[in-house]
Amino acid sequence: MTAARKTKSAPRKRLSAAERRTQSLERVTRLFAERGFSGTTTADLARAAGVSEAMLYKLFGSKEGIYQAMVEHKLADAGWGDFSVDPELEPRDFFRGLAARIFLRVEGDPDFVRLLHYSDLQGGRFAELFHAALGEAVLEGVGAYVEAQAARGALRADLDPRLAGASFLCTCWHWAVARKVFQTPYLSGVPDEEVITTLVSLYLEGVQA
Repeated sequence: MTAARKTKSAPRKRLSAAERRTQSLERVTRLFAERGFSGTTTADLARAAGVSEAMLYKLFGSKEGIYQAMVEHKLADAGWGDFSVDPELEPRDFFRGLAARIFLRVEGDPDFVRLLHYSDLQGGRFAELFHAALGEAVLEGVGAYVEAQAARGALRADLDPRLAGASFLCTCWHWAVARKVFQTPYLSGVPDEEVITTLVSLYLEGVQA
């Protein structure tokens, strides 16, 4: 009689320091999205990441270090950093492309958008770091486009270009967040394409007959 052969489970792959850091980062990001920043302790974060608090500090240095790592991870890995639109486009195509990118980013990562709102409401540093890393550059880029188009007579020259650009960005962001994250009923029943077309038309032409 032959003894039943015991199957050995494959040895667990040992994560590299970079892989462990990324895995921990994804887990703590998820926890922040569920609880907010003020309601999450470093002990909570360590448990969620599956490491000790000492290891958490070794990986990120501090809670501030976690915020910075989350921002860098999103900008590098989730596509948040790419808001480039061809500056040679005509205004209607330029602003349509910009609005479409905003809608796409918000829909693709609603948890990250919640983190930004948590941080703004709770006075955290996360949103501040994100705006410094991306928001200001986007504002400057759109403002520069508006200024260039105004110089050639395609857009109004009597407006502050940075303020004019920010007005469009904020409008699109509000609509995208209301539809994709908070799912506001009266803002959710129209296709994205129609919403974007309307927003661009309102921005370029207004509502006055």
